[in-house]
Amino acid sequence: MNNTSIQDFIYRLDQSHQHAFAVDRLLQDLHDWRSQFGYALQQHLQVVGGFQLESPLQKLQLEMNQQLELHMQGWDAQWAALAPAQSLAEAFDDKVMLLVFGKFNAGKSSLCNLLADSFRLQQQAVKYFHLENGQVVYRLAPLREGATETTARLQGVCLGEKLILLDTPGLHSVTAENAALTQRFIDSADGVLWLSSSSSPGQVQELDALGRELRRHKPLLPILTRSDQVEEDEVDGEICSVLCNKNASQRALQEADVYQRSKDKLQEMAVDHQLLRTPVSISAQMVRQADFDQQAMTEAGVDQLFHALLDLIEPALDYKQRKPAEIFIHYLQEHILEPIQHILKQMLAQIAQLSSDMQTALPVLQEKVIANTWRHVVPELGTLLAQHAATQDVDIVCKTLENWANEALSQQLAEHLTDYALPNLAPVTLNLAAHIRYEVIAAHRSTDEPTIAYDQLHAELSNQLQQSLSQPLAPLFAECTAYLNALDHSLQQRREMLMQFTQTLDQTAQQMRFA
Repeated sequence: MNNTSIQDFIYRLDQSHQHAFAVDRLLQDLHDWRSQFGYALQQHLQVVGGFQLESPLQKLQLEMNQQLELHMQGWDAQWAALAPAQSLAEAFDDKVMLLVFGKFNAGKSSLCNLLADSFRLQQQAVKYFHLENGQVVYRLAPLREGATETTARLQGVCLGEKLILLDTPGLHSVTAENAALTQRFIDSADGVLWLSSSSSPGQVQELDALGRELRRHKPLLPILTRSDQVEEDEVDGEICSVLCNKNASQRALQEADVYQRSKDKLQEMAVDHQLLRTPVSISAQMVRQADFDQQAMTEAGVDQLFHALLDLIEPALDYKQRKPAEIFIHYLQEHILEPIQHILKQMLAQIAQLSSDMQTALPVLQEKVIANTWRHVVPELGTLLAQHAATQDVDIVCKTLENWANEALSQQLAEHLTDYALPNLAPVTLNLAAHIRYEVIAAHRSTDEPTIAYDQLHAELSNQLQQSLSQPLAPLFAECTAYLNALDHSLQQRREMLMQFTQTLDQTAQQMRFA
């Protein structure tokens, strides 16, 4: 191999340095955001009144507030859970740390070992390590390679003075424990090497697992491993199978395809596709088979790889200088804001739908209460009038009818407005005109008793009863409407509050990343 690529990479890596960045001030702004967000949530935990404790609407309000309070109580513990990632980042604070990501059998450990051997050939220090109880433990043995998922812990290798490769079990690990391990330390990295076997390159759905990392504006380099193939050749007069590199045309086609599909995927994920570097192809097996022959390394893609890694260093350093703030933003977005968004989106939608249904039902219920009360009372009106015909005591009839109406009305409200904490209801009152009375119809013969008629009185009382029922119900139903309107206003305030804090945090992240 022409030593220029790796030597140039090592030299320029050693010469690289982090730029000054006012991370402390930014961290203070982010801490202030958390405090203000927590205070705003507390202020919006009130329950809008006007509803019975056992009503579905009241229960939903209480459930929402309970979920919010429970989540808020875990904020400090969630931040503490990120301590291992921060500790690892601090342990290698003066180095660029690249996350080696990919499915098992993608060649992650093999690539790490290959780069380690390449550095060692240049007289560079190489130190393998793994994490044990959150501590970096150095060892002599290289990373174990295998066709199955062999990495059961986070491990890596220090290359020279300024480069760390972090080998993970993978976010798509076959075990939940290994996947959780990767998630726990993924924040430590400054850039991502995405490995994909050239036998089925660029399974872009893998990028979904990296979505959160890429949204933090970390640079991404796709690497197509195992870029080789078996061909037949004649050796000592016999036809045999030999391993050889894929030709330049094959590699270029695969690289272009992976790049385009990865770019499309990132755009679909609303991730800046400029973070994506041009893919490179490499065959670690061909390098080892040639015992690190210089020409073999070049043909296997090692030169191209080091050029690509060099292109990755600057954006990785840019990320590294703001990494403490990025980790805290990750905590705020994914451990505080997003769960709150999920709770409020789900619960506010349920409450709003129920409130809307209740709003729609109120006019119908009002008419139903009036009609049912009227139907309950009026059938007895004829009997009542007959009972008092002899005395023609209209006042007693009216008072009795009022009592019946008020009792029936209370029963109807208790049946149909069970969700509301109703104010005191004004009583139903009847006010007959003075001329509306029983009618005395004289007999044709002096010996006969006069006839007492009450048809007109019955009709008037029936009509007035219906009108009188509307008078106390109108302000009561208006009050119920006011309760629902107040609730809707409260829901809108919560949405606006959440939108405001979301926009503020997003703007802070964008300003930091593009400063």
